[in-house]
Amino acid sequence: MRKLTLVLPTLFVLLFPFSIQAQTDFPSIDAFLKSTLKATDELSVQAKGDVNEDGLEDWAGVIDRRPADSMATYQLFVLLQVRNGGYHLAEKSREEEIPGMGCCWVESLEISGASVYIQNNAKTGDTMEAATHQFKLYRGEWRLVGLKISYTDFRPKVPADTDTEMNLLTGLVVEKRQKGDNKPVVTKRRRKFAKYLLKDFDFSGDFGKK
Repeated sequence: MRKLTLVLPTLFVLLFPFSIQAQTDFPSIDAFLKSTLKATDELSVQAKGDVNEDGLEDWAGVIDRRPADSMATYQLFVLLQVRNGGYHLAEKSREEEIPGMGCCWVESLEISGASVYIQNNAKTGDTMEAATHQFKLYRGEWRLVGLKISYTDFRPKVPADTDTEMNLLTGLVVEKRQKGDNKPVVTKRRRKFAKYLLKDFDFSGDFGKK
């Protein structure tokens, strides 16, 4: 009897991780979209690739909601494919209003190198900014690990470009400034970043800067 008591917990430890890994929320991406899209909702952008390095093709997508009685919103979803061919909802961002009253939008979404890259653009009459956020499953958390800001100021006689790349894990910040066709000036520094999670992503270009 004692021997049986020892064996059962061992089996539970072995099988429990597998049961989580094999969890299926949706039999297909179409089934997920059918259950998620309501009324005037649209799939804005989507991407496929392996985000957890298990050899299976995962999926990421941004849902654009434009209800008639309130502001439009965005929400990012990440689904992992499981061995039976279905999909597990791994993470999703906050559903947030699109900032900027029509001047800002999601430009692109990509899965590459086990990371999800989402680019948001913002434009005024004098400036243009593209913010690319890199999210990755890092030590069990869907974290922001990289951020690139490309900013152009058209107000000077010669447009000025600033590209800033931030590695939130190492703290390395690389900034390249260039005016017109002049030789770019590159500076490097290090700083400590706070932890930013995908579930808190608000589609703002400032997300992750502090």
